[in-house]
Amino acid sequence: MLFLDVQGTLLSDVDKSPILGAKELISFLNSKNLAYLIITNNTKKLNFLEELRNKGLEIKQNAYLDPFCVFNRTLKPCKVAAYGSKEFLECIEELGYTLDYTSPDAVLVASYDDFKFKDFAAMIEFAQNDVKMIAMHETSIYKKDHRLYPGVGSIMAMIQNASHCEYEVVGKPSFAFYKQALALIREQKSDLEFKDITIISDDFKGDLLRAKELGMKCVLVLSGKISHTKGLDTSILDGVFKSILEFAKEFECKI
Repeated sequence: MLFLDVQGTLLSDVDKSPILGAKELISFLNSKNLAYLIITNNTKKLNFLEELRNKGLEIKQNAYLDPFCVFNRTLKPCKVAAYGSKEFLECIEELGYTLDYTSPDAVLVASYDDFKFKDFAAMIEFAQNDVKMIAMHETSIYKKDHRLYPGVGSIMAMIQNASHCEYEVVGKPSFAFYKQALALIREQKSDLEFKDITIISDDFKGDLLRAKELGMKCVLVLSGKISHTKGLDTSILDGVFKSILEFAKEFECKI
C-alpha cells in the first residue's frame, strides 16, 4: 500500500516528464489491484490529475489528493490575500475566493520563485493584525532550473519569526492532509492504518519526517531535490533508491 509523491518522484524536476519507471509502477499497481494514492502539493492546476494522465500515468480516479481537494475544509470561500504564482491565484478565484489585499479574512501562501520583500512585508503586517495565516503546504525547498528555492515552509518560518504568528497547513506534511489521504486509500482497502503505508518521496523534511511520526514506512528517492543522504538522519528511512525505477524493481519482486 503506497503513498506516492509526484514532483521529483514520478515527474522530473527538469522537464516535468515521467521519470523512468513511473508509468510502469502505476500500471503494475493497477494490474494487481493494489491500493495506492498519489499525494502531491500541487497548487497550480485544478485539473492536475488529468495532466498526469495525459503524461501516461494511468492513475485511478479515486487515487489522487492535493491541497485543492481539501482546501474548503480549512477555509470556506471568503476574501483572501493570496501569494503565489499567477496560476495559483487563478485557481483560488475559480474556487470561489475573492482576492483582497486590503482587508482579507485570510492570507494564503503557495510556492513562488518571484516573491519580493514587499510581499513578505505585507504578510508580516497581516499576521501582526491577527489575520488568519494559511500555508498551502509546508515544503522546505523545491527545485527549478537546477536550483533550489525556499519552499512555503521556509517562508512561513520566516514570517513566524518576524511576527510570532501561528499558521495552518493545508497540504503535506500536515496531519489533516495525511489523515484525509488515509481515509481516501481506505476506499480501496478498508482496514488500512498508517503502519500499513509506505510513502515514497524525494522530500525528506517536507514529506517523510512527519510520515514517520505517524508510523508510515518511509522511502527516499534521490531523483528530485535531494541527490544524496549526507546530513540526513537516515535512521528514519526504510529504503533509499536512486529513482522510482529501482524501487519499482524491488517492490514488484516482493509481490
